[in-house]
Amino acid sequence: MKSPRISRRLFLWVLLVLCLSADRAEAQKSRRPLDNNLRCVDLSDLKKALPLTVLSSKQILEADEAWEKSTWSPGQNRSSLGYPSLVRNDHGRKADGKYYLYFAHHDPTSGIGCAVADRIGGPYTKIKAFDPAREHSMVLVNPHYPGKKDDPSHFSSPCVTWCEEEKLWFLYFHYYNHYHGAWKGDPRSPGQGNQMTALAVSEDLASHRWRIVRDEALGKVSVHDILPVLPTTKVPWMESASSYHAIQRLPDGQWLAFLRGTPVKGLPTLGFATSENGRVWRWGKNNPILHPDDGGKGHRGIYRPGFVAYLGKLRSGKRKYLLVWTESPAAGDVPQPRYGYTTDFIKVVRDPRGHAKWPAGDGLISAWREGGRLYLFAGKNLHIMKLPVSR
Repeated sequence: MKSPRISRRLFLWVLLVLCLSADRAEAQKSRRPLDNNLRCVDLSDLKKALPLTVLSSKQILEADEAWEKSTWSPGQNRSSLGYPSLVRNDHGRKADGKYYLYFAHHDPTSGIGCAVADRIGGPYTKIKAFDPAREHSMVLVNPHYPGKKDDPSHFSSPCVTWCEEEKLWFLYFHYYNHYHGAWKGDPRSPGQGNQMTALAVSEDLASHRWRIVRDEALGKVSVHDILPVLPTTKVPWMESASSYHAIQRLPDGQWLAFLRGTPVKGLPTLGFATSENGRVWRWGKNNPILHPDDGGKGHRGIYRPGFVAYLGKLRSGKRKYLLVWTESPAAGDVPQPRYGYTTDFIKVVRDPRGHAKWPAGDGLISAWREGGRLYLFAGKNLHIMKLPVSR
């Protein structure tokens, strides 16, 4: 007499499980990934760890304009061109859906250049080619351009992201501060101030017009009245230079700067800063976070920030992140990518597999995801990685 009742309960239980599974499947199907233009790349659907290798690599930048070579030593042929930062022009005014690649070099008298592509894989065409009247492909020109021998002026290491609240594109870059002696001597100014990170803004990328954020009151201690939004610090780890930072927004809207700190003595180490608006920053209290003596058995050499990726929520409710940075021995500098994991940007667990097998560059790594591929812009090159996802 009881078996029909049991069968009915079992049927209802199976039906409930099927409904919940369908809901989860539908939620996964309709999952909206994070906006790549916020620079925290969404890897929350990875089935296993990020690969250490890439499918392919190709050079996408070449020094073929006069400004892309050093004016410090005019006779040299080498160029440090690279420092790529990629966004897609699908926000703000004149959103044309194209990919905008910002780049620079780290010799005098570099500015910030731009190249554009219809597809993520390129080819990337410098903007001078679209307008023969243009003298060059720079969108931010150093005031000392075209420069001269022994003049160290430069703008470099661009990092571009979208600020939804202000409907503006933010372009962070570092500059050489000719007034660093006065900066150091000013009681209001922390650190040495040799190189510091500034901010430029634009309503639309297609115009190629950017405005550097300035403060006239700083004109005697910061060159060209530039306001350093990420200045040097009084603490040793970033006392000499504040530059080459990777800046992104996390899923909760918070701005996060993955920082490279350069001391007066010693080699660069890594830390973090946070912000509510991308303009005013708070330094992490535990900086530097990543360095040779942090217990992670990293290289005793040069550390550089790469990028930050979101890996999803843990059962505890905490968000998990992937950090990618590079380590290099001080002698024979060759940056090697390294992965690590964190939930609080204080404690970082290094990936036990060691260094990745793809080449990086001197600046940040600009990561962009489309479907099951991760596009990694580093130095002059683009690397394409196949992601372990169910697609």
